[in-house]
Amino acid sequence: MVGKACEGDWEYRTDRAPVPVKVTVKKFTGDDWMIACMVPKGNMMHCMVREAEGTLKQIKYNTTDKELPVEIMEVEGLMADFFEGGITDIKREGESLRITSGEKEMVFTLDKDKSM
Repeated sequence: MVGKACEGDWEYRTDRAPVPVKVTVKKFTGDDWMIACMVPKGNMMHCMVREAEGTLKQIKYNTTDKELPVEIMEVEGLMADFFEGGITDIKREGESLRITSGEKEMVFTLDKDKSM
């Protein structure tokens, strides 16, 4: 379950894009959390989730709508589909962050560029 250790900057590297996907997890007031995602040169996606009775419920999802460079279209589409599915769980596992959205899971690693 999401906790203080999940906060921070994370990334997802894939050979489908020339740059890593960047994700930030931040605790807001009360039981609310913000998850922001961006493929550099792409759109900003963010969602708000709320902890309730041991589970997460996505309460908001927004994305900007700018034209994308061809080289990131595939990975941005993948990320948009993932976040639109509704985040239901976030767990830190060492230097990895496992996010569950609908029936899918993705594993992000600590963003080494931000932690230096």
